[in-house]
Amino acid sequence: MRAAASDRPPVQVVQRLVQVRVPLAPTRRDWPQLLAELTGQLGDGRVYDRDLPGLARALEPMLQAYRRRARLTGAPDVR
Repeated sequence: MRAAASDRPPVQVVQRLVQVRVPLAPTRRDWPQLLAELTGQLGDGRVYDRDLPGLARALEPMLQAYRRRARLTGAPDVR
């Protein structure tokens, strides 16, 4: 009513559905490809030097966990 009384155009409310892709937690089958992607990004410089310490802090416990499992299962060790 105010818009008409003040010669302003009426406000049009537009509603639309927006789909947002939510990344899923990686499954056991995803890890080899994800690690290969990380290897490629490290190799060609897409991971900044400033991010390397944080990456090292994340990789060390992962490697320790892998080595524990490898010893129990006979999987190949990594160095």
